[in-house]
Amino acid sequence: MRETQLILVEGLPGSGKSTTAHALARHLAKQNIPVRWWYEEDVDHPVYIFRDRATLQQVVDALARGEYRQVIGAALDQWRRFATAVLTSDAVVLIDGCLFGYLTWSLFPFTVPTAAIQAYVADVARIIAPAHPTLIYFYQDDISTSLARLYARRGGDTEQRFIQNATESPYGRQHDLRGFPGMVAYWTAYRQLTDAVSAELPFPMLGVETSAGDWPVYWQRVLDFLDLPRLEEWKLPESEALRFVGCYRYEQDGAHGVVTITHEGEDLLVDGLPHTWPRNRLVPVMHNTFAVESLPFELTFAEGSDGRITRMVATGRTLLNGKLPGMFIKQ
Repeated sequence: MRETQLILVEGLPGSGKSTTAHALARHLAKQNIPVRWWYEEDVDHPVYIFRDRATLQQVVDALARGEYRQVIGAALDQWRRFATAVLTSDAVVLIDGCLFGYLTWSLFPFTVPTAAIQAYVADVARIIAPAHPTLIYFYQDDISTSLARLYARRGGDTEQRFIQNATESPYGRQHDLRGFPGMVAYWTAYRQLTDAVSAELPFPMLGVETSAGDWPVYWQRVLDFLDLPRLEEWKLPESEALRFVGCYRYEQDGAHGVVTITHEGEDLLVDGLPHTWPRNRLVPVMHNTFAVESLPFELTFAEGSDGRITRMVATGRTLLNGKLPGMFIKQ
């Protein structure tokens, strides 16, 4: 494996950051390489200067008041603590959406001067340099089509939220951005910034243009970049996979709902799981246990005395939006 203690995965929303970081974490674990993946929505993320929605709002409010220098200062202090923790760890650390995401795409909509944003990223690069970081940078030449694909994938009000966040931001109002075209213009300008910043970084970077969606090819490029062997993921026979198909009911804090497991092609998909996207793929990790692709959750299925699946147990980390219910009863 390439010499590194810190792997950064970056790109626009929906570009495959978390899916790739999660896959890399599983890949390294299979080779008995100690690894720690921090998902970008983890409530206790070691890079962030907030710990919940309330403290996140405080950061947003500070930026709205023009206090970006104070926010950047606090963020750099946190990066220093993070770098120290990485250097004293025996694990390879994976983070997605932290160098060009996180604070950078919070500074951008508040019209923080480009030079200040570039200086912030350069300072972060110097802070983490002793960990021999490597960067995987996903980008799309056709941003409009890529974002439309993201909205179709995540469903609900995703598109409207993205449009609102972009066009109603100080940057969006300053540039009179409106509707879907305005949102595309926003992310196009942001990508121009990250392209320029990435060109100045002093550590190894793999840039991957992902508009075609050819993920087996992109995955092989990532493995080659990191000097890792290709390992095939375990695939369940259809007869085994069908045991898990069905509806699972849960209750949490007075709320209730139903999660559906379906089988399509070679994959099991989960739909309706709180704090996840529609139709998340389940990745087998051991007998009756699956990782929820792209997310820091696992689902373990319990059997009755007759071998039939009776319930599903969810484990995983707490996210900014909350924690998963623990128990799901098969209907």
